[in-house]
Amino acid sequence: MKKYTFILTAFFLAISFTAFSQTNVPAVVKTAFGKKFPTVKKADWGKEGKTNWEAEFELKEKEMSANFDLQGNWTETETDLEEDAVPAVVMNVLKTKFAGYKVKDAAFTETPKFSAYEIVIKKGGSKKEITIDKTGKILNTENGDEEND
Repeated sequence: MKKYTFILTAFFLAISFTAFSQTNVPAVVKTAFGKKFPTVKKADWGKEGKTNWEAEFELKEKEMSANFDLQGNWTETETDLEEDAVPAVVMNVLKTKFAGYKVKDAAFTETPKFSAYEIVIKKGGSKKEITIDKTGKILNTENGDEEND
């Protein structure tokens, strides 16, 4: 019985923390979000680090997230992608440079300074996150660890 009480308590605490952070989103951040994404009616808000707010939402049947700083400045948007939505030029780079790896996760990321595809690939116990621009240029490669999934 104690186990169920603990689980229920943890569940309600998680819900209350989520509700608390959603109600404390600065008005300037919500206003900026509304201007950037005027057709979005519902977003789930949370803190992203100490200085950013992140909204998770759906737009045109795609799962997205957008980050804003405390002054309401947009800092990033990430759109989840299915593998078949990744451009051929990006997939060709992955197949050539990372033969044998399979796409595990894909997203398109936009910031005020750049836009690129972030692709998580894996082969056996090896995992990498590759950032590739729309021309197929590899911008960054990070090695991952299967245990940290």
